[in-house]
Amino acid sequence: MGNLGLRVLKGLMLRILGIIALAVFALIFLLTARMHYTTVRVNNDPSTEPDFAAAKANADSLLQALEKYRGENGLYPVTLDQLNGAYISSLAAPSPTAPSPKASHGFRYSARSNDWVYKSDACESREKSLRGLIMKDAREYKKEVADFKTECLSGYRYFQLQSAAFPHDPQTYAIDRWAYYDSSNRQWSVGWCSHGSRGSSVATNGVCPWGNHGAADPW
Repeated sequence: MGNLGLRVLKGLMLRILGIIALAVFALIFLLTARMHYTTVRVNNDPSTEPDFAAAKANADSLLQALEKYRGENGLYPVTLDQLNGAYISSLAAPSPTAPSPKASHGFRYSARSNDWVYKSDACESREKSLRGLIMKDAREYKKEVADFKTECLSGYRYFQLQSAAFPHDPQTYAIDRWAYYDSSNRQWSVGWCSHGSRGSSVATNGVCPWGNHGAADPW
């Protein structure tokens, strides 16, 4: 290939890279615009504020129990099931509209992986095998993750709580909204999930309601 051919090939490659860069920029711009627009819609929805306040009130006794557990054990629990009667029953009874103190308490309880405290180095290595492309039945994988947490995690340094989705409102009919708490900064915020017309979803401050994907979200 002569110098002319090399120059043509180089020019073609630069044009292709330019098109790819432009497409990536456009995608980022559209995603940012969609998130901004959805945030404005959620914040302007008159039902968001009272729903948000109600979800925070429902979480009060659960947050107290979690802090009590940490005070006595040095870490937050791996699952909410560890908040047995010694923690839940010592608190004030929840309001009639509050979630049940059993199981998930009506909240999704999770922690970022860098806040996990492992029982051993072998456990930390084992966790890596549970990530990536998983070619297993969803129920089988969910049980494997649950067993891993029981056997390998001592607790969490920090945690996140996500309430159940607020009741749907005509103004935000294609958007799920919830209350989201991060113990690392002890701040509440409103989270949301916007469902696109082609099945795509975008979320902030949490994940799209777990009831929609069930066992696919075992963490």
